[in-house]
Amino acid sequence: MSSNIIALADEVSKSADIVEVISHFIKLEKRGKNYVALCPFHDDHSLGNFSVNREKGLFKCFACNSGGNAITFVQKFTNCSFSEAVKKTAEIIGFKDDRLKSICSNKPIDKKTEVLFNCLNDIANFYEASLYQTTDGKEALEYLYKRGLNDEIIHQFRIGYAQSNGENIISFLLKKDYSLETISQTGILDLNKIPYSDTNRGRIVFNILNKEGKIVGFSCRKFRLNDNSNAKYINTSATKLFNKSDTLYNFYNASLEAKKVGYVYLCEGFMDVIACCRVGVKSAVALMGTALSKENLQSLLYLKCEVRICLDLDNPGQINTYKAMQVLEQYGIQYRVVNNDVDFLEKDSDEILKKYGDEKLRIFLTDLVSKIEWLFNFYKRTYDLTKDDGKKKFLNNIIPFIANINDPVDYEIYKNKISQVTGFDSSLIEKLIVRYQKKVKKSEHKDEPKQITKIDFDKEEFKRINAHLSRLNLAERRLIGYMLENKEAFRIYQEKLGYIVDPSYKHIVAAIEEYMIQVGSTIDYNVNNLLNFISDETFVIDNKDEIKSEISNISLENQLLPPYKEENVEELIDTIKLEKEKKQINTVATASIKGESAVQKASRLAVSVSKLKHLVKESDKKRR
Repeated sequence: MSSNIIALADEVSKSADIVEVISHFIKLEKRGKNYVALCPFHDDHSLGNFSVNREKGLFKCFACNSGGNAITFVQKFTNCSFSEAVKKTAEIIGFKDDRLKSICSNKPIDKKTEVLFNCLNDIANFYEASLYQTTDGKEALEYLYKRGLNDEIIHQFRIGYAQSNGENIISFLLKKDYSLETISQTGILDLNKIPYSDTNRGRIVFNILNKEGKIVGFSCRKFRLNDNSNAKYINTSATKLFNKSDTLYNFYNASLEAKKVGYVYLCEGFMDVIACCRVGVKSAVALMGTALSKENLQSLLYLKCEVRICLDLDNPGQINTYKAMQVLEQYGIQYRVVNNDVDFLEKDSDEILKKYGDEKLRIFLTDLVSKIEWLFNFYKRTYDLTKDDGKKKFLNNIIPFIANINDPVDYEIYKNKISQVTGFDSSLIEKLIVRYQKKVKKSEHKDEPKQITKIDFDKEEFKRINAHLSRLNLAERRLIGYMLENKEAFRIYQEKLGYIVDPSYKHIVAAIEEYMIQVGSTIDYNVNNLLNFISDETFVIDNKDEIKSEISNISLENQLLPPYKEENVEELIDTIKLEKEKKQINTVATASIKGESAVQKASRLAVSVSKLKHLVKESDKKRR
């Protein structure tokens, strides 16, 4: 490193107010002489580990041991070179010096990486050409036209098509002197599968760009009605250049626009981003999964603008909206939410544009509300306010948020709103709010357990239903019952079992697992939300109605089980393991082996019986 850059860095560091610099990226909170925050360099949940001392010009995390001055923080947070960090720090504090002009912002790229970028760009060119120049590509093109896209938008986003004959693109790239290893490193080729073929074949292709605007991967959508592949979208698997958790679709283009307009829309799907662009909203990005990653948050922090959450209006989308709000608040990112109190059934920007046109979508996108307004609308839609039970659930969920409103005007507005939608007098609402505040104070801000209302269910009927079940089947059914009501039961199942033996229950557990992946830290984890999730058209599974019916039955039966305890779940898991082993031993013991003598069979049976006795003994010992 040259002495010039070291001298310049020393001057920038001395001129920098470290609190100003770090506040450019994360939210700091004053505590005594220092400032504290959640550490951005590890999964931090304790405010105070990360401390900033303005006088000394230093930061330190006492959990992960990260530390240094303002330039060190910028370098570590933005993952750039030291010289780039000096330049970025200078820009933040307004430090002017001609020596800064000589610092190149571009990271040096080694030859292998440069070849990889070139290969990815040639793949994108091939996909784009295939969309217009091949017979099956024109079928994909017709699909895009029907979705409302024109040639200008298709070219702008460089949308392409991966030919059904996946060998063609491999031949094309080999002729351009790319090695099979390089092609494999782009993520479109599995070297273990011969003949070599494009893993994206037969799908419409969206390019994924990095923060510098270079193609690093692809996301590919099925479009044919007879396409039986499970996933609607498949993404490039993790490569040297691409990591899904580090990526927001359209971030490069949106970042250029966001700096001008001061906001960025956070959408759920690629087509929603494109729909926004079609009506003139160019600062829109889409998640590559269902939740904001730490890397996504760093990207949004870098933009230093308002985030406008515009995730889907269906139940999973609204739950993800709530999760996104929580995370953005945690990192001090300013946000608003697109109003969820709408007069239509369409769930996202693409559907709204297709059904109602440009103006309706523009109105939808610019109708922004606060968190409390969004929550009020969410619970109002979730519960049936024509019924007393629905009103109670609405009040139980919304009152904790109203109780925390500091602005007296807003407090009165929402208190009256609650009165209007429930029909209860505002004085009653006031009493409920005060009662909640007293409870919180009394319990020192610790959550109190929810009271679960029991549904009347005949015990004899319960016994009759379960009389025909085997010990294994019954244990699995009861375990599923606990998993339907309690996230902790699901965690124990995953950690200590992870499988279901009875085929009739495997689809139910698959649905629960997918639900937990999508909305695992939901606001309100319960059977109704699970059933809504299964009903959604985006969730693909056979025999939906049968699965929902069986889930409802198990949920009712579950009310006659002992209350959830970890030991109850573990006992069921032990039973399942034991019964599975007994079943396997029995299968081996009773098998007919060709050429086996009577003596050999007797010996094999003796071993099986011995194993079985040992298992039963161990199980009994655990229970004692």
